[in-house]
Amino acid sequence: MKSLKPRLSRPIPTHESRAFHAARNLRYTPDKFKTYNDWFYFIHIDPYTRVLHAAGMVSGVSFYLFSLYKFFSVGVHNGAFATLGAGAFFFYVFPLLSHYLYDGGGAKSTPGKFIPTLIPVIHINLMTLTGRYDPWLRGFVKKYPFTVEAWALEEVPEKVE
Repeated sequence: MKSLKPRLSRPIPTHESRAFHAARNLRYTPDKFKTYNDWFYFIHIDPYTRVLHAAGMVSGVSFYLFSLYKFFSVGVHNGAFATLGAGAFFFYVFPLLSHYLYDGGGAKSTPGKFIPTLIPVIHINLMTLTGRYDPWLRGFVKKYPFTVEAWALEEVPEKVE
């Protein structure tokens, strides 16, 4: 079985991969897509960025839930606020850091689009966590064929562990 992967996707980005991503971000702006959310999906194709986003979401939600537990079990307490802050860091800041790491920060939505992109980012993270991203990406490529060139997508055999 094969999946679509960007040719320059790396766990640790290189100068070449960051330059490629930065150039793509300048060329493929939201106005090239039917909707802003389509562009948002487009900027999250790199699997390493998506894994960091998904890890941030899972960690952030875990800290949020633990914070709620602390609020209801011990009341307002410094530990509850600390876990709330950790939740915010992992859920919001950690994904932003991944964009700075992989593409220099050019491929991220504006703060004013936080609410409209919340559902798409959760959708992207859940597809990543459940292994359902590749079939979705293939449908996206049919809608926006330029995605193959823009991301230098190639068929890569799935690793069977």
